[in-house]
Amino acid sequence: MEAYFRYLKRCDGILRSKVITERRHFMKSSEEPLTNRLSKLSSTDLIKLTSGEDFWHSSSLIDDHIPNFRMSDGPNGLRYQADKGDALGINNSVPSTCFPTASAIACTWDPELIRRMGRAIGQEARSLNVDMVLGPGINIKRNPLCGRNFEYFSEDPYLAGTIGAAWIKGLQSQGVGACVKHFAGNNQKNDRLRSDSLIDQTALHELYLAAFQIAVTRPQPEGVMCSYNKVNGTYASDNPYLLTTVLRQQWRFKGSVITGWGALNNKIASINAGTDLEMPSSNHLFDKQALAGLKTGQLQNKALYRAAKNVIKIAEKKRPVFKGDRSALLKEGGQLAQKIEESAAVLLKNDNQVLPIKSSDEVAVIGEMAAHTRYQGAGSSHINPPESVTILQGLDHMGVHYHYQQGYSLSNQKSDQFITSAVALAKKADKVIFVAGLPGNDESEGFDRKNMQLPVIQNVLIDRIAAINPNVIALLVAGAPVELPWLKDVKGVLNLYLGGQYVGNAAANLLLGKVNPSGKLAESYPINYMDVPSAAIYDHNPQSVGYAESVYVGYRYYEKSGTPVAFPFGYGLSYTTFKISRIDIDTDMIRESQSIHVKADITNTGNVDGAEVIQVYVGNEEDRPLKPLKELKGFKKVVIRAGQTKSVTVELPAQSFFEWCDASQKWQLPLGHKFIIIGDSSNNVVFSTRIQSKGISFPDKKNLPIWYSKPQGKPTLADFSKMSGLEIKKQVVPKPGQYTKLNTARELSMHSFIIRKMIKRMKEARLKGISEPNSAAVKFEETIIMDSPLIRLAQQSEGKLSLKTVDKLVEIANRRYIKALL
Repeated sequence: MEAYFRYLKRCDGILRSKVITERRHFMKSSEEPLTNRLSKLSSTDLIKLTSGEDFWHSSSLIDDHIPNFRMSDGPNGLRYQADKGDALGINNSVPSTCFPTASAIACTWDPELIRRMGRAIGQEARSLNVDMVLGPGINIKRNPLCGRNFEYFSEDPYLAGTIGAAWIKGLQSQGVGACVKHFAGNNQKNDRLRSDSLIDQTALHELYLAAFQIAVTRPQPEGVMCSYNKVNGTYASDNPYLLTTVLRQQWRFKGSVITGWGALNNKIASINAGTDLEMPSSNHLFDKQALAGLKTGQLQNKALYRAAKNVIKIAEKKRPVFKGDRSALLKEGGQLAQKIEESAAVLLKNDNQVLPIKSSDEVAVIGEMAAHTRYQGAGSSHINPPESVTILQGLDHMGVHYHYQQGYSLSNQKSDQFITSAVALAKKADKVIFVAGLPGNDESEGFDRKNMQLPVIQNVLIDRIAAINPNVIALLVAGAPVELPWLKDVKGVLNLYLGGQYVGNAAANLLLGKVNPSGKLAESYPINYMDVPSAAIYDHNPQSVGYAESVYVGYRYYEKSGTPVAFPFGYGLSYTTFKISRIDIDTDMIRESQSIHVKADITNTGNVDGAEVIQVYVGNEEDRPLKPLKELKGFKKVVIRAGQTKSVTVELPAQSFFEWCDASQKWQLPLGHKFIIIGDSSNNVVFSTRIQSKGISFPDKKNLPIWYSKPQGKPTLADFSKMSGLEIKKQVVPKPGQYTKLNTARELSMHSFIIRKMIKRMKEARLKGISEPNSAAVKFEETIIMDSPLIRLAQQSEGKLSLKTVDKLVEIANRRYIKALL
């Protein structure tokens, strides 16, 4: 830790001192009403405030006593870069607590625990004078292959929104602003800068916007980050329906809209639509265009004032000064990170009580990931913790006697010697702990996974070991679901997800029974990838993406279509057993301003203390189109001692029964019948009752394709277009003569030696300092260079790639066409 403080003093001391000094100076002159000060600023200065100053700061106006504010990643810990900033974690970041990723923490189903996590991140942020943390990410997990799924919570909007809201409340309780992301429809990484998410209005509001609505309206974050992609034909940064109609008018959001890093499409259109701040700095690339647009009336003066005002409000907000001991803060953060992982890990299988392991067991541990345990994802959320603990180290800390064999290589190179030694060890053991998972370069921001499989060598080895030892326990280390072809052949499965810096300690406590598993899946685990409703179309046309399955995502699809899954949403075992009984609903009718209270007793019927999650769903009539059988609308996690009974009450506000009415652009209570369904997972129902809904009659959804009432098999894009009215554009390979600034370096390089040479130099410059050539960081960076539109590369080049150069490169790539005409 001493080395850390020396590093902080060298790299960050001057910056922190400067920020504090400037902020005090600015605050002396900020008593004049903001409206008055805005009226005194020139148009040039107003526009300047809407563009970032560098990678992490908004712009300041020193002469006008207007400060900037400091932002940092990320959702599962603070990625604070004191030196040069980047989106990959290539450059050094100050050591901070690495908590479990979002895919893990959602499995806690414990908002209070996650509020504590947000609070801890907020304290670490203030210890480094960070004003805003970029998170959480609450996009819906539409498809398991999305490369950023580890950074998102759930396939369910109520769970994602509730966990996200708790995180935000905790963070902002420390005087640090949250910037919830990525708004909206950001469900793939391939071609993310040009993709168009085509979503029907029911699915848009009831699924993809619903989590954001909870996270925005409950804790009121200071910021919302717009996504890179288009939504129904318009870039998110330029989308007035999303940013003004929905976000500001319907949800009454009062904060600032900030672009995803490099997500700005059109400066004038974005400000008019509701975007306030372009990040990171584009070296004010588009300020002249904006100023010209202001003079001609294209840029609305009212919109520019709104944007500048929202940026200044964040910059001038008085925030607490950290006065504690940062080393103590990191120690406390690490302890909390371990507790969260212990609450998040999901026990998926435990035949014959193979777990917990006993002190008398002869244990074999197999798998390179036991010795080199992944504990976080790659990309902009990559944290530099002061310490991390592998699974083997965790077992050592707990004094477990075991024998270890590598078994496989994370590089996926087959080694007969590794396999032979692992099988020989497994044959002699009472129990085998096999650590399986995805290598780091399989899932990352920037690109999507190619399949849902574990590396082949891992599956082959598990099969061989299970054939000679009946007591195999698989530990899963991955940020998203994987296929488990050997599931029936192993006795135990414990899903660790990506468990943060002390995942090894948490895993050891769970394996030994020092901690009783209580995690519940926040997403369904399909048996095979082709069971996923979007499997047949996902990534087939990444630029024009029809969300053909509509609302039928995750359990909403599997249950209504009758598709079996490996493990359902909300599922998780324990070392004890529970019984839900004495259920009482306080009314059999729901009205517009009335809440319903669901009461139940939960009894721990085993002999081990544990925690259970009661889950309350609102159900629909089976034949209703664009309506799943059930939707999660309430839950509560309770800790119960062995033999104890606790009474639990879950409140369902009237809004739990509302549906989106596109004609009125409102959430409204329908007339008809609903169901209240209670269980301990989405498919294990212990109680269901029908209630009457005293609302309004919705317009009939006439002439919908039958799939949207009875989703059997996979949806077609033709049916989707008929249902939604949205047109999927055919994928077109551009040719010389057709290239624009929105084409990528990969596309343009096919016809130009000059551009290929430029790309080579750019790669050499941007990959300098990365020691591991096969890492996820390299793969992400190469993807950015090759697959970003040229105009986006210019935006993030800090002025090194000018608009004039971009125009020249496009002209060069189009020359073959010009020559052909001559």
